[in-house]
Amino acid sequence: MFYYEQFFRTALDGIDRSNIMAVTVQVGQVILLISFLVAVYESFIRGGDVRMLGVAAVKYVGLGLVLLGYATVFRDVNATFNAFANFIANNTTGGADIFGVWMSDLATSFNTSGFEKLFELIAGGYAGLIGALFIIVSYAIYPLTYAAFCFFYSLYGAILYVLGPVVISLLPSFGVGSMARVYIINILTFHFWGVIYSILGALITAVNLSTVQQVLDSGGFINGFVGLGQAQLLGIASIFYSLSIAVIPFLAARIIRGETFGTIAHFVINKIPLIPRRS
Repeated sequence: MFYYEQFFRTALDGIDRSNIMAVTVQVGQVILLISFLVAVYESFIRGGDVRMLGVAAVKYVGLGLVLLGYATVFRDVNATFNAFANFIANNTTGGADIFGVWMSDLATSFNTSGFEKLFELIAGGYAGLIGALFIIVSYAIYPLTYAAFCFFYSLYGAILYVLGPVVISLLPSFGVGSMARVYIINILTFHFWGVIYSILGALITAVNLSTVQQVLDSGGFINGFVGLGQAQLLGIASIFYSLSIAVIPFLAARIIRGETFGTIAHFVINKIPLIPRRS
């Protein structure tokens, strides 16, 4: 189990121990009942449309059952996506959290020789001072990015969990039902964070760059940055991994909305200068 999963489950358990969800579910049930009464009235003023009334009844009964077992349904959906993410990790990285392993290795490496390298760089004059600042920044960015991902994963998930009953109850309503559909899209986006996290870990493992020792043994990073010192090389790798973690929410949103290739095409068209035409 990844650390962000544990952190999120702890947050869910804390929410469940309070009275927040009981009140939220009750509010959702009240909204659902009011919407059903509006649907009955609309059926009546349309001359007693039995078909419309029957469809509305099926929708509201189904949503009512979802609200009754909302906590279980949400946890089951979360567990399904987490199981998929863990399946990817188990078959590619041996179940290891690559980003967590990198942070542990990075801390060990810095405690072993990091201070020595910083002193050597600073003693080298202005160039050494710039290099030292780069190492400090790059080594600090990765732990902050990793912690931020775990925190915002739990924050995003907790918001969706708490507000879910209220938003879902709007699904059959005319006009505001689109809010519930957007909520469902956000649920899928949120749960794809973990899947993309595992895929990135599998990619890093496949190219043999999952540990500090592997990067140092390769003498470079992705066939580049060859000749750099160990501290600078690990700093470069940490920045790349930080960026990989930071873009996970944006990748998930683009994939769910089907905008990935459109975004790439837009970037290429707008960023790559066109060859000027001859007059």
